[in-house]
Amino acid sequence: MKYDLKKRIFLVKKFYQFQSYAAVQSEFRKEFKIKKAPGSQIIKNLVRMFEKTGSVAHKRSERTKPSPKREEAKNQLENLVSKFPNLTIRKAASAINISTTLVYSILHDDLHLKPYKYHDWHKLEHYDYQRRLDFAHWFLSLPANTKFSLICCDEAYFYLTLPINKQNNRIWAQSQPHQGIEIPLHDEKILVWCAISADKIYGAHYFENAVNQHNYLEMLQTFFWPKHLRTANYQKYYFQQDSATPHAANNVQMWLTSKFSNRFIDKGKWPPRSPDLNPCDFFLWGYLKQKVYNPLPKTIDQLKTNLEREIKKITRETLNSVFLEFEKRCHLIISAEGGHIEMK
Repeated sequence: MKYDLKKRIFLVKKFYQFQSYAAVQSEFRKEFKIKKAPGSQIIKNLVRMFEKTGSVAHKRSERTKPSPKREEAKNQLENLVSKFPNLTIRKAASAINISTTLVYSILHDDLHLKPYKYHDWHKLEHYDYQRRLDFAHWFLSLPANTKFSLICCDEAYFYLTLPINKQNNRIWAQSQPHQGIEIPLHDEKILVWCAISADKIYGAHYFENAVNQHNYLEMLQTFFWPKHLRTANYQKYYFQQDSATPHAANNVQMWLTSKFSNRFIDKGKWPPRSPDLNPCDFFLWGYLKQKVYNPLPKTIDQLKTNLEREIKKITRETLNSVFLEFEKRCHLIISAEGGHIEMK
């Protein structure tokens, strides 16, 4: 824990008053209403610092003028990175014949650069740009509160085993631990359907087999529609789905049109390859996958229980924020001329 200047001064003063680490710790807990007091070594180091420098304030070390070798390496690196921004540290070190440690130090401390990751985006076809623009203009032309009368839906797989991100998941240790996580060759999974609006979440519904036009339509008729009929002012809602094969089937499109009329956003209106517009994709699935593995489920039934628990925890305030974000994304699509908006 880092201690601010006020706490450091207090610790040194109390040490000279009591000459006892235990007494200083007791006074610290009383003064700052903190259960955990600094250890004796921290107090000792602060006292030594005060006796040596006359202060307990952290002083920034003054940087010496860089050596000619470092200055030359900096100029070379700056030129290299401007031409090849995705150059690896190892290749940069080899190109100008310096160590990888020095390359990292110059990039970070002298050039103030940070290593950013590539993002995976859906590839847009040439005709997608206009369709995304058309949808954004159409939606924004509707009455101002339409964003709060929109239902968006989608399906996603949830695996029983906790997904591991090799880039972010780390084990902090003094030496290489011989630990790993066993991942089944064929992990158990469930296919989950949800619909989300600014008022509620319809779901989760589980498909036991792959989704096709028949079981998808049956789900809409027997699971979704009865729930929607119990929603206040259910006639005011728009309904969105993407153009996945089961969704685009004529019988599904006709049934939804019969229920929502011109408030059904059909396969001709919704732009393809646009998960950045669907609240299930840009919010719901990622949120749930962060939550449902605590505690770790051991069976599919436990995974379903975790899912339903976390869905119930999502507040109306959160849902409202999601659909304000939907409206914002429509504006971003217009400013991007139908292009990608993930980084805007």
